[in-house]
Amino acid sequence: MATDEKLLGDFVKGDEAAYAQLVSRYQQELYGFLQRFVGDTAVADDLFQETFIQVYRSAAKFDTSRRLKPWLFTIAANKARDYLRMSQRKTIHSLDGTGGHQMQQTALLDILETPGKPVPEDLMQTEDAEAVRKIVSQMPAMYREVLLLSYFQHFAYKQIAQMLDIPLGTVKSRLHAALASFAELWRARQNGKTSAN
Repeated sequence: MATDEKLLGDFVKGDEAAYAQLVSRYQQELYGFLQRFVGDTAVADDLFQETFIQVYRSAAKFDTSRRLKPWLFTIAANKARDYLRMSQRKTIHSLDGTGGHQMQQTALLDILETPGKPVPEDLMQTEDAEAVRKIVSQMPAMYREVLLLSYFQHFAYKQIAQMLDIPLGTVKSRLHAALASFAELWRARQNGKTSAN
């Protein structure tokens, strides 16, 4: 099977089928990332198309000695952030009204555990997938993007820092805050389910 980079190189040389194969290869993964990022399937579909339009236009500039996936997700994350910024401007109140919350110094596994019922190991493949999507969509964009890139897309911290053009330490602190925020929202959901029974 041809690598992503080879397919893009073939496309630059005139092979339109190679481009179609790239779109097909990333259709589920990139669309899923965008859908979780913006929380809207129609918008995610538009952003997916915009991402690949930019890939189409910028393909000749890409250095095929580098990996394509981080570049692709950088484009997609930028498109999603732009969309969220524009939609924020259209609303009167700020979506980032979280205020300062105290961050707990806990390990990753501790953050993801809830009293009584642990968070499922593969959240997006469980019956709780919709609840996870809702929780992620409630988080501030800067936390949501690092959580999606790290936990759901499995990019290394260094790659995320390069993709978002932020220091490595910022990636780590945002991810820590994102996990704490997710865990707090998850626990509140679990407690709500328990008290409803």
